[in-house]
Amino acid sequence: MKNKRDIWIKNIQNYRSSGLTAAKWCDQNGVNIHTLKYHITKINKEKKQQGSTKIKWASVVPDQTETTVVNNNPIKVIVANATIEITRGFDPTALETVIRILTKQC
Repeated sequence: MKNKRDIWIKNIQNYRSSGLTAAKWCDQNGVNIHTLKYHITKINKEKKQQGSTKIKWASVVPDQTETTVVNNNPIKVIVANATIEITRGFDPTALETVIRILTKQC
């Protein structure tokens, strides 16, 4: 048997994918709208708290033998809650990998 949290995660996913307003979804599924909103808020807070322990930034430093750095000012790329600093001569493959990982985690 699923626990209450798993049931509500499934209910919320159902509601969001239904395309219905919260009121209409609740009517069709016999759920009190205040109960739905309570669980949405509760689960969102849990996700936010879990995310606060994750890495918030990453720095990609180029191999200085590849190119000469003309400008020491890094470019900042923001992916969700993460900031990546890029300087000239960075490894594009490494940047792509970091962005892919951050996109999945954030």
